Amino acid sequence: MDSEEVMVEMEETGKSSDSQPGQAVPLSVVSGLRIILIGEREAGKSAVGNAILGSEVFDTVGVKTREAVKRQREVAERQVTVVDTPGWEWFPSRGSSLGVRREIVRGVSLCQPGPHAVLLVVPLSFSFTRRERQAAEEHVELLGERAWGHTVVLFTVKGGRLKDATLEEEVEESEELQCLVERCGGRYHALYGRSRKGHDAVAVLLEKLDNMVAKNRGELLSSEEVLEEAKEKEKEEERRHQEEDREREEDLRRVKEALRELEMEEETEEVQGDGGEATEESTRQQRGRRRYTDEKSDSVGSSSADPTSAPPHLTWSDLRAIRDQRCKTQ
Repeated sequence: MDSEEVMVEMEETGKSSDSQPGQAVPLSVVSGLRIILIGEREAGKSAVGNAILGSEVFDTVGVKTREAVKRQREVAERQVTVVDTPGWEWFPSRGSSLGVRREIVRGVSLCQPGPHAVLLVVPLSFSFTRRERQAAEEHVELLGERAWGHTVVLFTVKGGRLKDATLEEEVEESEELQCLVERCGGRYHALYGRSRKGHDAVAVLLEKLDNMVAKNRGELLSSEEVLEEAKEKEKEEERRHQEEDREREEDLRRVKEALRELEMEEETEEVQGDGGEATEESTRQQRGRRRYTDEKSDSVGSSSADPTSAPPHLTWSDLRAIRDQRCKTQ
């Protein structure tokens, strides 16, 4: 599903907004704790799920998670549900496919009436870029703006990645990591590939989640609200795509019409010869040329590598260049 299995070791950071130094936080153990895991591909989500539930319930070696999967076990005398979801591609910058986004949203419906916590799994095996931060933020917000109040950044660390620095230093030195952690209210932890003596990794993680739930006064990330909002977003995106398609078709129609007028004008000029007096037909074509140029100057289209998409401020010279290019390729 994700990468090789890691044994989880939690590191308390002291920077979470759930508590302040010297301040006691009321701890209420949540019965029936529900957690959803999200993150990019090969971040280690499935291995994290196995560590939380204390069993090999999620595939971790050489198997890609293709759909949201729910597993449930008793942990520390209470029922814990973990939902693993497909990971998104961090490259290219447009993010994951529609199928991955839908599975992440569907994952929320697998833990009705809603998850208590979202674990955003981020690997620290390489530098964290702006593109990765934006992709992470986009996928958290698939679950709604309120999801940030239920999210903890969970770093996975392999080998000696932090040999010469602490986790705090790693986060402080990265503007992108700082920005992401701040969106989550300062909540973050580290998971290491090697366990440390004297630490119960899962117990520390569950205690941290209990504190977050207590701060949220037991409120859930409502599955019903997430699904309804996701449907509205999908409809809006579909309407936007349809509008963009109509605009492209209109631009293409105008380009074709202008090219026809250009060809007619050049044929007329050949008939008239040099110094000939402009006919009523050529005057009409010139007016059409000015009208087209004015329309394009006022339009707000997007530039494209496709010459037929007619970017804004398309001049008559541009049309000649487009026509000449088309002739060469035919």
